[in-house]
Amino acid sequence: MSTLTTAVPYTDELAWPEGMRPFQTVDLETQKDPFAHYAWMREHAPVLRTRANGKDVWFISRYDDVRAALRAPKVFSSTVVDPIPLVFLTLFDPPEHNRLRQVVASSFTPKAVAVFEDSVRAYAAEYLDELLAAGGGDVVDGFALRITMATISSLLGVPATDFDQMKYWSDDVSSYFGQVARQAPPTEGAEEGAEEFFAYLLGNIERARRDDNGSVGAHIGRLLQDGVLTEREAKHFCAFLFVAGHETTTVLLANAFREFSENPGLLERIRNTPTDAKAFVEEMARYRGTVQRLSRKTVQDAEVAGVTIPAGDVVILLPGSANRDHNKFDNGDVFDIDRDTSGHLGFGHGIHSCLGQHLARLEGAVGVELIAKKVAAVTARPDNPIQFVTGGNLANTGPSYFPVDLVPVGDAS
Repeated sequence: MSTLTTAVPYTDELAWPEGMRPFQTVDLETQKDPFAHYAWMREHAPVLRTRANGKDVWFISRYDDVRAALRAPKVFSSTVVDPIPLVFLTLFDPPEHNRLRQVVASSFTPKAVAVFEDSVRAYAAEYLDELLAAGGGDVVDGFALRITMATISSLLGVPATDFDQMKYWSDDVSSYFGQVARQAPPTEGAEEGAEEFFAYLLGNIERARRDDNGSVGAHIGRLLQDGVLTEREAKHFCAFLFVAGHETTTVLLANAFREFSENPGLLERIRNTPTDAKAFVEEMARYRGTVQRLSRKTVQDAEVAGVTIPAGDVVILLPGSANRDHNKFDNGDVFDIDRDTSGHLGFGHGIHSCLGQHLARLEGAVGVELIAKKVAAVTARPDNPIQFVTGGNLANTGPSYFPVDLVPVGDAS
């Protein structure tokens, strides 16, 4: 029997444990480490009712419920904002979503991304050697971000000389995209920066097409020339690939250093058995998945865990919580690379499963394998603590700044 909406209490009306403040739609502190809240919600409020801008927002936290919603786009629509402000795959439903995804799907198959392994390995070795020579440093800016920026830029056909400029744009433009998607007022100068970025991308895909350099950028340039994509679609789609292609994997690699600092025995294990790097990446995607929330809007009344969510309401799916559900993963709050991770939602599920998941897995496995090969110890710096991705919407959760001391293999006492 379902619960009437009017009978469902709001988050601040619930008896949260002492010391745990009510879970809110936007909460900078909780975003840093939301997992204790998730555990309580799965047990006591699997469909949590909150308010934002005077409207109800519902959070779904259990594995079976999140997975079912991801498989039901006709009920849980990805078109939360209307009109859709950006040509980002995550904002579209079929059939438009399918049309856009098919444009580049062949460029992100396991076979297609395998050609990048040598370059990813070269980037990783170069950047890690620099950190080791310095005795450590910020592994986000000095390693994780540099690898993912270089890789996605190469994939889009961006010249190596422009990598630094792409890095400069990444933070501001990503923030702007999030503000637009949430219909929040952009920060000063953000819109101008985004337009500058779009103009650059348009010029880049046209250059890549003329050079016929075999990149995804060149492919999109040909589709633009042939009228398959409009100019707006082409430049926005490139921006989506750029943002999605580096943000999530950057955090995954940063979280790898975090896990090695907390569980140093894993370094030796992967050093001795490099193939375990792939299992490490899958478990990290489950345990500390970068994308913690996925926004949907109900097309019709939807019943979830005995609660009826009215049509037209915003629903936030929490794959980061689902991935720790003990009913799916035994001891889900424990990092264990020996576990069966099949079915985890770290790369999404259903029609919106991550387009670049095979590239992310490649970058993650190469990076983790190389870290274990070259690094004997990772030590966090208590006097210069880790900082986390902010934004308060739980979209991405993980380190934005993580300074560590690194001991090279062979130098450990």
